Amino acid sequence: MVENSPMTDRTGHPGPTLGGMPNLCSSSSLLLLVLVGFLSALIFALSGAEGAENFWIEFGLAAFFIQWVVLVSAALICLARRLFPASRLVGAGWTLVLVVPLVTLVATLAGHWLSPAGSENPVSWVLVRNLSISTLVSIALVQYMVLQQRWRQQIAAQADIRLDALQARIRPHFLFNTLNTVASLIHDHPVDAEQALLDLSDLLRSGLRVDSEHTLQEELDLIRAYLRIEALRLGSRLKVVWKIDENIDMNQVRPALLIQPLVENAVLHGIAPNPDGGQLKITLSMIRFGRIRVKIENSMPPERSDRRAGNGTALDNIRQRLALAYEEGARLKTDQVGSVYRATLTLPAGKTRFL
Repeated sequence: MVENSPMTDRTGHPGPTLGGMPNLCSSSSLLLLVLVGFLSALIFALSGAEGAENFWIEFGLAAFFIQWVVLVSAALICLARRLFPASRLVGAGWTLVLVVPLVTLVATLAGHWLSPAGSENPVSWVLVRNLSISTLVSIALVQYMVLQQRWRQQIAAQADIRLDALQARIRPHFLFNTLNTVASLIHDHPVDAEQALLDLSDLLRSGLRVDSEHTLQEELDLIRAYLRIEALRLGSRLKVVWKIDENIDMNQVRPALLIQPLVENAVLHGIAPNPDGGQLKITLSMIRFGRIRVKIENSMPPERSDRRAGNGTALDNIRQRLALAYEEGARLKTDQVGSVYRATLTLPAGKTRFL
């Protein structure tokens, strides 16, 4: 369960940070710093080497020096963040611009003094060169990380809008049909009417939740509640077949409302328009590398067997949220074979919520 805090938005993504900077102590930020260090060493070696033999020597020395500066600077910033977590100065982006040149200054002086052969260049020139390079690279890196953070915040804000749209998809006609069904059941089948109201309450509550994650079990319970309501309206026209791999961990956390809209589309556009009804098959299976494959298959009405109308927005919405949550690690594929329409959702291994 994602809890809202000043540092996170309702989607669980990092919110605005101090100074507009992402967390420099995260693994992705440290990897970026190391890669920038190697790139800087490569540029320095290419510009200063006079031949192929000297290139590798120049590159090795430059990489050693730059990576030492990068790692020590990152360690100092992370240590300061841990010792002074409430300080706005420690979290500001310009601290990187100050710390890196400072460490560069100390490293340059130490290298000059400890060098047994001394340096061919005056120490003043070496200092000016190293400090200029480290300052310019630090400023460029900070600007890049700030722009990247703002881009991520913008994408996260757009994800809020997409999730709100999905949570608002309890259509008025579905609500009215459910209430009419409940009214018709009150006298003759009060138990069924009560269960329908409880299921409707669960569906409406899902549209009021502020968190964007829930367990796989919660999603399946929501689907079952939806199908029980539709079964009261469609009767024997709706045939549901479940096939769930028993090895799937139902406590793993997933973005909310990934599967339920696919089931709703199958009922709304495949089963309900067919006077004879049809079969809805929901399959969850484990595949390689701990991934989960979800298949939603439904029969199509004969007069509409060649097209799938009215569900493009929901599918695009899900694809966009998958890209935000998993990047290239998840995908949604749709296809139709004869009169059977199929939506296949592939999800990577998920984290587990211990209940």
